[in-house]
Amino acid sequence: MGLHAVHWSLFAVTVLVVGAEGRPRMHFHDNTGELKILVFSDLHYGEGEDKDRRSDAFQRKMLEAEKPDMVVFNGDAYSDYSAPESCKGSGDCTEWFKTQWGRFTSAVRQLQIPYAFTLGNHDHLPAGVKPDGKSVITYDSTHSEWSLSREAPPVVSGGSVYYVPVYENSTAKGKPTGVLWMLDSGKENCMGLKGWGCTTGDQIEWFKSQADSDELKGVQGIVFVHIPLQEILLYWNAYGGDPSLVTGLKTEDVCCSSVNTGLFAAAFDHNVSGIFHGHDHNNDFLARVESNSRTIHVGYGRKSGYGGYGG
Repeated sequence: MGLHAVHWSLFAVTVLVVGAEGRPRMHFHDNTGELKILVFSDLHYGEGEDKDRRSDAFQRKMLEAEKPDMVVFNGDAYSDYSAPESCKGSGDCTEWFKTQWGRFTSAVRQLQIPYAFTLGNHDHLPAGVKPDGKSVITYDSTHSEWSLSREAPPVVSGGSVYYVPVYENSTAKGKPTGVLWMLDSGKENCMGLKGWGCTTGDQIEWFKSQADSDELKGVQGIVFVHIPLQEILLYWNAYGGDPSLVTGLKTEDVCCSSVNTGLFAAAFDHNVSGIFHGHDHNNDFLARVESNSRTIHVGYGRKSGYGGYGG
């Protein structure tokens, strides 16, 4: 059993089992040993009813056509800049957020498809305005029986800092055979350096400690994090002309984290086979990196829906 990255999808058929916490329990299909994930990136709800209605239809069409086992909303599900100035001025946009959450999760909840959610830079409201990232994930995890989100450790930066275990089959007990890591790349700036946000060092230490735990040590995983790592630009520059190593399009600049905080190295050392981003709406390339008999894929999910630019 394993995780096979095939440009944003891991193939299988939906079989839902409820785990001990009352959440969907994800597992590889009993017959095929595969899992199918549909990734929505940069939906940008909240920019107007026409765009939101078209994004609703797009989501439902994709879900009904692909019939995934689960969905990952990989950041920028809604647009912080569309929040009313009145709520930003008052410091509390909770009701506006609830409206956007209800909209972008509507299709998966109606179709009863398990989903996970990573925060993008536009899912973070301005500093000091409620809800913060941790509160967003807490709301998601407590208001939908189909949510796979978990509250982040209180001592770790960021809101979407958790993992989803994937078991060998519908009856398997014990440790999982796969794991999906959800991380939070923040909003802007990193370690005092101006630019795009990053996965902070304390998140990476948390990731390493969990990956080294008895439950997850040696388990193959995939990472979802919104803002691209610097390595994705390095590999495009080095191998973008080699279709055997890089596939897909780069039609805008790579807007990667302003600081390399070491996530790629940590992921490579802890049995991660793929790292997938959103953020740059007009890029969808995937790079295959091989070193010391290890292979890891680093790339984008294509921009989804009608909010925001491009796609």
